[in-house]
Amino acid sequence: MARLLFSLSLLLPAALFMKMVMVTSFDETVLHHKVDPDPDREKYIWNPFPGLCGENATVKRCAGVCPETCAFKSQKCVSFCGVNCVCKPGYVFEENLELCILRTECPKGLRQQVVETHRVFQ
Repeated sequence: MARLLFSLSLLLPAALFMKMVMVTSFDETVLHHKVDPDPDREKYIWNPFPGLCGENATVKRCAGVCPETCAFKSQKCVSFCGVNCVCKPGYVFEENLELCILRTECPKGLRQQVVETHRVFQ
């Protein structure tokens, strides 16, 4: 019994630390706004990578909220962590499909615009 209590006393701080790290990590990727940071934008994608990033994206801490898309490439982006996935080199985020596709697979005739800021993720 004493051995069990000793083992539990060692595990408790580790469990509390893991909970703290998990909460900290989660809080860094979720945006909390009192007012809409971009009122001109009607649609944001809240979680385009549920669970895993997918085969055309990789895990990156604080990947941002302004991914390059078929239609837009941002010159600068607001400083929010956003999601924890980023499209692999040569891939862009396709807003309608909500996944990363090869830049060459973007709709024909769609010309990518370079803009100051184009936010996709909330």
